[in-house]
Amino acid sequence: MKPKTIVIKDRIKEDTISKKEGHFFDESHFDTIIKEDCDVYILDDNKEQKLLLSFRKNVIKPSLCCKAYNALEKEAQKKHNNRGSASGLLNTKKLPKYVKKTTSKSKFRSYYIGSDGKAKKDHISNYVKSGIIGYFDRYDRNVFNKSNGKKTSKKSIPNIPCRTTKFTKEQVSKWKETLPLIKRANTLFKNLAPKRHSMQLKRAKKTPNFQIEKTAFSTITINYNYRTGTHKDRGDLEEGFGNLIVLEKSKCMPGNDAYEGGYLGFPQYKVAVDVRNGDFLAMDVHQWHCNTKITPKVKGRKNYGRLSLVCYLRKNMIKCVN
Repeated sequence: MKPKTIVIKDRIKEDTISKKEGHFFDESHFDTIIKEDCDVYILDDNKEQKLLLSFRKNVIKPSLCCKAYNALEKEAQKKHNNRGSASGLLNTKKLPKYVKKTTSKSKFRSYYIGSDGKAKKDHISNYVKSGIIGYFDRYDRNVFNKSNGKKTSKKSIPNIPCRTTKFTKEQVSKWKETLPLIKRANTLFKNLAPKRHSMQLKRAKKTPNFQIEKTAFSTITINYNYRTGTHKDRGDLEEGFGNLIVLEKSKCMPGNDAYEGGYLGFPQYKVAVDVRNGDFLAMDVHQWHCNTKITPKVKGRKNYGRLSLVCYLRKNMIKCVN
């Protein structure tokens, strides 16, 4: 059956929606929630159509999903404080325990004084279960000199020191168990958005040391029960696409609780997608997007899990050509 096609115009103007960066939108905000195969196009002021998203149901084998879930569950639950507006408006209750006091606070980030009483040079945002695997085009700000336990000076690190992430480097067997799912995502991306995929793959091939298994991806963001605030992705290739897969704990570990919500929404267009286990979503992550609230299907239950993967290419990898 041919997928449904929707052509939409913005429902909220750019100067208005941009003021909602970091804010959450509930399900009631969205006029359309997509749950079946669908392609959505944006109609701009020149009446030209641009692909916003391409969604397909049940196109990934459950075995691939569960193999990746088991490999990533522990890593995905680690908290990080560098997601900026995607982690929502800054809330001091959501900051790490080692933050004694915030200083120079903005809407999404703040410098701070640590538990040792010293002012820190790194800024932080809300503490959320979101991290990266694969390769990255920035230095690791948590790098330490193993000989004396002191942080390596930023001056000694190149401007764009592309690197292998800690998980990929140290959890080799688990990384390998995730690769079949990532390769499947690459194939689906190619099938649904061939022009975008072709441009992204061509760019990825220029840095083979930071290309995931000959795919169009360098990096995977993994999130666990994480509701994102309204944001646009930055740092990835503008001509490319983000590719979303959701893994459900209740599907891979029977006896655990199911969840509701977690729709991926584009609030400017009032359209959202219910991405579930086995589904695939290719999307323009340079449009404003966010997630709706994630709640247990049975009220009061706590043992539920939504693990999402976003596959993409970091644009500055090109600066690390050998």
